[in-house]
Amino acid sequence: MSSTTQARPVRRSARASLTALVLGAALAGCGSDEQGAGGEGTTYRVGAPIVQSGPGAFAGEPVAHGIELAVQEINDSGFLGDGSTIELEVIDTAGDPAKAIAGFKQLEADRVAGILCCTLGGEAGALAPVLATGDVPAVVTVSILDSLADPPHLFRPFEVPSAAGGTYDEFLDAVLGGSDLERAVMVVNNDNDAMVQDAAVYAAGLERNDVDLRDTVQVATAETSFTSVATQVVADDPDVVVASTIGSSTAGLARALRERGWDGPIVSNVGADSAAAYDASGGAMAGTIFPTPYHASIARNEMAADFAEAYEAAHGSAPDMFAAQGYTAMWLLAAGIRDAGSDDPADVGAALADIAEQDSVYGTIAYADGQAEVQEPAHHLVWGEDGTVSEWSP
Repeated sequence: MSSTTQARPVRRSARASLTALVLGAALAGCGSDEQGAGGEGTTYRVGAPIVQSGPGAFAGEPVAHGIELAVQEINDSGFLGDGSTIELEVIDTAGDPAKAIAGFKQLEADRVAGILCCTLGGEAGALAPVLATGDVPAVVTVSILDSLADPPHLFRPFEVPSAAGGTYDEFLDAVLGGSDLERAVMVVNNDNDAMVQDAAVYAAGLERNDVDLRDTVQVATAETSFTSVATQVVADDPDVVVASTIGSSTAGLARALRERGWDGPIVSNVGADSAAAYDASGGAMAGTIFPTPYHASIARNEMAADFAEAYEAAHGSAPDMFAAQGYTAMWLLAAGIRDAGSDDPADVGAALADIAEQDSVYGTIAYADGQAEVQEPAHHLVWGEDGTVSEWSP
């Protein structure tokens, strides 16, 4: 049964007032270089086998930036105990499941305390059974593949948007319900399990809202030319195009559609919340509507505002949803390490399984069997022609 232990990040602007809380929550130890010692003066090794190149880099790069910002705050604040720090190693998986497994095996051999993983669905699907047979706990950064959480091995600090009655159902009913949209074509990354999973939810949402799905066009995540795809879509004369695709594919699709004169709305997923994807589209993603649990311009709480300020100071741009996910995942893993008072991965996994709540940039997260449940509804946003987003309204 989960305890009421909380993963409570230290915000920069409130660090002085929370010093006593943080140091009191840190578990003291003897300090040793031996595995499992933990405590004051310990260096905890953490690995992150995540996408840094290839089509998934639009998500993986900000994830890494969010992780790195969290590590800096954790180390500067003394969250793990006086003199104890996180040492981070990022391994580029390039979105390749085999590289994700190889990266994990390397980190496992190095006896890291835990890892941050699973940017794309293919990586997540490949890593999950491997993680289930070992001791090293993992926190998911981005993948929305269903049924990933598996304590004490795998934890996910954000909601699965495709869950019944969840983010996508609410989003589709809001955007499609009562609209004059009658005909749709859907484009799906058919080699990405999460996108295929989401496509089924989107197809059901179209049917539920009396929108005729005329065709479903399949495209690989590595595809860079969307000429034939867009030509096929436009030929079906849809009122709306549904993109169950990763951000880079959404960008390519939008550009190709606009070049062919189609100017209707594109309804996409959380992957569309990416400035990098918008820029890659050359502005063609204007009019793309999407849900997201986090956006820097709409801070839910002080923590979200502080995170956005610190991230922009470090990187010269506002954080997107992916940066927020990396940041939140690292804080969760740090809380598990702190509560374990040990760098033994089995101890960290057990401590993570006992965390019931986490304060986050999304609001308060409650955990059930390692899966986050967030009370606050997602934002429904739309890209504008000037590269900014605003709240979508009918």
